[in-house]
Amino acid sequence: MSWIRKSAFIAASLLVGGALFVGMAHAQQKTKIKVGNVAPIALFWPDFIAQQKGFYTEEDLDVESSFLGSVAGIVQQIIGGSIDVGFTTAETAIRAADKGGDVIVLGETVSKWPYSFMAAKDIKKPQDLKGKKVILSTPKQDLVYLWNDWLRENDMKPSEVDQVFDGATPNRYAALANGAVQVAVVSQPFDFRAIQEGYTQLYDTSFMKKQYSFVVVAARRNWTHDNPKVAAAFMRAIGKAIAWWEDPKNKDEAIDILQKVSKQDRALIIKTYEYYHDKVHPYPKDAQLQAIAFKNLVDVLVDANEIKERPISFYTDPNPQK
Repeated sequence: MSWIRKSAFIAASLLVGGALFVGMAHAQQKTKIKVGNVAPIALFWPDFIAQQKGFYTEEDLDVESSFLGSVAGIVQQIIGGSIDVGFTTAETAIRAADKGGDVIVLGETVSKWPYSFMAAKDIKKPQDLKGKKVILSTPKQDLVYLWNDWLRENDMKPSEVDQVFDGATPNRYAALANGAVQVAVVSQPFDFRAIQEGYTQLYDTSFMKKQYSFVVVAARRNWTHDNPKVAAAFMRAIGKAIAWWEDPKNKDEAIDILQKVSKQDRALIIKTYEYYHDKVHPYPKDAQLQAIAFKNLVDVLVDANEIKERPISFYTDPNPQK
């Protein structure tokens, strides 16, 4: 090989090697982020889609996700630093921030309350609940307020129904199925499963007249301040997942994703998709915080003397996708 050919070969090799190095370096630049979720249910569909469809990867995020079983547990681990970002309820994040916890709301992933009050097969009306036991999410959560208000609207006193608590829908459904309670507040697809099995649907909270923020993305304020681009990338990925879910052509694949994660019957997942997509529309565009619904929630907590009166900006990041 001549000196010129050798030089050209070496130069080409260096060029290819350099390109490979740059590519490897880029791959290594993905930011690791620990994410907390509650349970493998439809409320957290956007997160599952972002993982399965590579939207996190597109934003150079290496996401390590885990199920923690309760919305309170999510916030506790955010504040404690065990996770960076978590899906929890707006009410839980608000309470924690009000008490001085280092937590802030970045965006909103569910703006409706798609829950059903499912009752034992022999219970047909609210008055049949007297002396019975209901399992709710966590004490003082807004879902409890909704339950109590619904009882009062139906001429029942909340004290006439014994309340017990568990933070995860699958556990609440199991308590109903094994007879430990006579009423369970569950989300999809467990309400469809319960209906299929003959349980009574007493109320669907999705169609309340007044809206309140529900599932949000939360993080430590300090972490968000130190990692604004990472926080923004995470929210963009969720926004992409919601847009992808909204496109009807992705129906079958979206159902596949939730079925894989939840391990529930496909027919129930299909019902859940059609209920969400055609009737409820629970996921806000771009995972944007719904300002009016969020204020409504804060006002309820202030009026109940659960939190101090503060500006909404105290709880939120004004530029989560900057």
